[in-house]
Amino acid sequence: MPAVNGLKTAQGRVWPALCVTLMIVSIGFYILMVASNWLYLGWGDTLYFFSHPRMWQRFWLTVWTATLSTAISIFIGIPAGYALSRYSFPARNLLASIIDLPIVVSPAVIGAFLFGITTRFPFDVLSSHFDIYIGRNVSGVILVQFTVTCAFSARLMKAAFDMIPPRYEAVSLSLGASHFRTFFKVVLPMAKNGIIASMIVVWARAAAEWEGLMLFVGATEGHTDIMPFAIYLDWNAGMMGWVVSMTIVCILMAITAMAAMRIIGGRSALW
Repeated sequence: MPAVNGLKTAQGRVWPALCVTLMIVSIGFYILMVASNWLYLGWGDTLYFFSHPRMWQRFWLTVWTATLSTAISIFIGIPAGYALSRYSFPARNLLASIIDLPIVVSPAVIGAFLFGITTRFPFDVLSSHFDIYIGRNVSGVILVQFTVTCAFSARLMKAAFDMIPPRYEAVSLSLGASHFRTFFKVVLPMAKNGIIASMIVVWARAAAEWEGLMLFVGATEGHTDIMPFAIYLDWNAGMMGWVVSMTIVCILMAITAMAAMRIIGGRSALW
């Protein structure tokens, strides 16, 4: 019996050790990729590219366009996610599938379809009567980022609201509070961490978008070349120093965003 128990104990240690080892290997692979790029760039070139105004112009363009598109996505995603989480209505699964389309189709498809949308109402009215053109400019960048991330926002918000037991809302309603007051005074405070964590994920996804931009917006130096798109353009131009340096910045942005998501989200973190 002692021998059998010892064998079971040894077997019980093998699987956790294997899982941890594979996790360490995968992490080591990513660290190796980042480190090798940094070694390729060198300390002198790192200081040069990171201090160049061109780098920070692209960085801040990426930050503020992603922030604005995230704000619009969250404005729609919170009520949409709450409706998907709490309410039953006709064709609910069909509508949810339509909302999910930007998640499952290529962003390049979204960029192609935006060409057709922007030639119809209300975009044609904005262009012809108010001289507001949405296309190969920063407005087009924000439109693409919003279109891609809105579905992510709705789904992540639904997950945040799903973690809140409905009984708290039932108690609030039974005490005479309106649905509006219950949502803002009970639901939102309880879902706060999940919502903030979701916002960070949506922002990171918006900042990483480039396929739709390539088709719908195109690149204008200093105007629409957010960092992921700029990496592609500089790669085609053979400007490897800029490619590697901006890749490092994008990786640091992603690591910061995901770390913030886990710290703020806590147990409600979605990954």
